[in-house]
Amino acid sequence: MWKGREKGKEMKIKDRKKAEGASILGVAAALLLLVGCKGQGIPKQADSDTALQLQQNIKEESTADEILPEQSEESEQSEESEQSGLPERTAQLKETERLSEEEPDDRGQNELDTDRIIEEQSFQVELNDWGEVRFLSYEPDSSKKDLLEDVTFYLSKDEEILYQFPYISENRTSGYGYYWDVKFVLFTDTNGDGKQDVVIGPEYMTGIGPQGAVPHVAVRIYEDYGDCFTYNGELSDKVNGYLPWESNVLAKDVRRLLQLINGNEPLTNYESYTGNWTVGPGYVAAYENPMPDSGNRLTCSISNGNEFYGTLFTEQGTTGLIASVENIAGTIQNGELFYEFTDDGSGGAGTLHITFLPNQINVEVLSFQNTEENASGYGTSEIYEMTIREYEQDDCLLPE
Repeated sequence: MWKGREKGKEMKIKDRKKAEGASILGVAAALLLLVGCKGQGIPKQADSDTALQLQQNIKEESTADEILPEQSEESEQSEESEQSGLPERTAQLKETERLSEEEPDDRGQNELDTDRIIEEQSFQVELNDWGEVRFLSYEPDSSKKDLLEDVTFYLSKDEEILYQFPYISENRTSGYGYYWDVKFVLFTDTNGDGKQDVVIGPEYMTGIGPQGAVPHVAVRIYEDYGDCFTYNGELSDKVNGYLPWESNVLAKDVRRLLQLINGNEPLTNYESYTGNWTVGPGYVAAYENPMPDSGNRLTCSISNGNEFYGTLFTEQGTTGLIASVENIAGTIQNGELFYEFTDDGSGGAGTLHITFLPNQINVEVLSFQNTEENASGYGTSEIYEMTIREYEQDDCLLPE
């Protein structure tokens, strides 16, 4: 049976975010002072010596009784795998079983604190041979002060736990930094075996670099192998490679990426690109503004699969001169759209060549011509790589 008091989830989430945000931002500031910002790439993992030492000191003050796997057991499993010569997936399944058998925290397997269940990302679902189950997203225990503890996921039925999904890194961590939230959950076939797999979009903060306090989605994919789920790290990394740090990642974008990466069928429905897209500022510019507001923006709405309608707005950074092409309309064919314009607001004319890449939209201006009256010479005349999806008020966080 679950334990804990039932209370207003909306108030709980808001209070938790305020508390966690203050704690994480404090740690982020401390780390920035310690490690500095040397212009290096944003690390995938936030496990620097300083962060680890901080985590170790906090853990020594905690009274939590965690059960960690012995190193000798890991060595024995590694030797047995090498000697037997079994395929890599067999070794992954063993690791999945080992992790799922661990008792997280200091509670029984069938005792969950209802206050830690993320209701908006927990769902009743008919899932393959598991039948009618409830998928549970379960946030870390904030009382233990373990800032790197990861979110946990379960399958349950009649308030009894059927299965715990394995963690993707050691010691119940993610390897991506401090857990922030779960943005979406998808149930879709990712490997073509006819079974619904589980695709999750947790958000993390690294606490390091210019965007260390900006939540970032790190997609993880669990594939159903009958009696367990295996984390597909390779496919997860491929998807994450298309997700810019500051971009607003939506479930529909991940679904599209999975279709394109797997190459099972060509993309014919482009409606998932609907939204506001901007040009990324680059890593250096992000130091000044981790949530940049680009002057170049493409707003588009796509219906009936491939019918495009939108506006291109551009702004020259040094002078503030603007130009725009409005009422862009046409049909997307094979990932491309051509649109001729006669006036961009500055007298410029040309042809827009819009291409739809896995997770960005490129706009190239062909055959641009400017009028003699335009003394500045500025107009819609460049190549605009729209790599950042902007945040919108009506973004849906629920599965599609």
